[in-house]
Amino acid sequence: MKKILSFIFTICGILVCIPSISCTSVIVSGKATKSGRPVIFKNRDTGNLNNRVNWKKGEKYSFIGLENASKTTTEEWGGTNEAGFCIINTASYNIKDDDVPDSKMDNEGVLMYKALGVCATISDFEKFLDEYPRPMGVETNFGVIDAEGGAAYYEVNNTRWVKYDVNDPAVAPRGYRVQTNFSECGRREDYQGYERYLTASAIMDDLWKTAVDGRMDIDAMWLVNNMSRSYRHEVLGVDYNKNYDRMAESGAFNGTAVDQDFIPRRITSAVISMDGVKKGENPLHTVMWTTLGYPAAVVTLPLMVCDSDRLPEYVKSTGKNHSLLCDIAMNIKMKNIFPDTLSNGKHYVRIDAVLKGINGRPSLLDCCKEAENDIVKSFDKYYSNWVSGKISDEKFYSKYVSDQGEWLKTYRKEFDTYIK
Repeated sequence: MKKILSFIFTICGILVCIPSISCTSVIVSGKATKSGRPVIFKNRDTGNLNNRVNWKKGEKYSFIGLENASKTTTEEWGGTNEAGFCIINTASYNIKDDDVPDSKMDNEGVLMYKALGVCATISDFEKFLDEYPRPMGVETNFGVIDAEGGAAYYEVNNTRWVKYDVNDPAVAPRGYRVQTNFSECGRREDYQGYERYLTASAIMDDLWKTAVDGRMDIDAMWLVNNMSRSYRHEVLGVDYNKNYDRMAESGAFNGTAVDQDFIPRRITSAVISMDGVKKGENPLHTVMWTTLGYPAAVVTLPLMVCDSDRLPEYVKSTGKNHSLLCDIAMNIKMKNIFPDTLSNGKHYVRIDAVLKGINGRPSLLDCCKEAENDIVKSFDKYYSNWVSGKISDEKFYSKYVSDQGEWLKTYRKEFDTYIK
């Protein structure tokens, strides 16, 4: 029956309207990770596909944040600051309960920009929400972790907020929580993104089954690889990552699928997945693993707040307000994953290019794996020495900056046949 449903879904192209802003997120408490560090993850879906990362000096704290690259902005769509405060959001479509016009809404990015500049803890954030001018201009789920072990979601509309503490077993009995595009305290008939919620929850549930003493072997990069690069569809009961060959051999799949309700989608513009710190550790040890572009078309990089702007130039904007890294990824994506050669081409995804490779080239996920193996291995070596106190801040920052050129070279090398 599942094969029949999948076949009908693909042949008929059952395409429904979806919100233009709709993300998938996860928070994992430090109590549930093997490392003891909390993790926060956001797969960003938006019509603004050209993204960048910038370093900024806020009212109290400097921070790095994910931005739309099209203009100078005071909006952040997730980020972390020098106090170890990390924030993300997912759009909600079922919690607004007033007549505030659309022209005064969609200010989530502005709120996160301001919060990153002044908040150090989840308590600070709660005070910040209480004092924020009404109407707040938001309908969203904010996710936050801090350097004190805090981890929580906040479902927020124009006048009020509801907290879900991921450290509370009554709220998150397994130590993690998934949020997509509905608020639990809102109207059930207006849920959006529930299909992705089911898939993300199933992925986390599978990992939890392997936990030892309640702690999972999970970090920020695990979430990038197992969420943003997953072609599992819980509603249809298929997982192309695991069953590609069997489905292709049986004739149930020809390498192309309808791009609907996977976690990574055509409108996925970036991923930020942050490893926080344990209480008492240096908040600057927080790492924002960042994927600028469609996750299967670009390498994921470790970005740091640092004591000044030490971000790679290619993740920031060029003179044309474009990120070089994001531009390369966009080119790979549009030529190979969403070639748009049919009348409804933009609704179909070439999973064969992602998982198996086409025209004699390696799969895009193999390219990601090879590039990231080199980058992560190199970074982890001097990062772990810095965290353990074996090298100074100065030596860490020096190595961090000098390696950035090699990261771009590694990306270009592994994706060479797709970049040409």
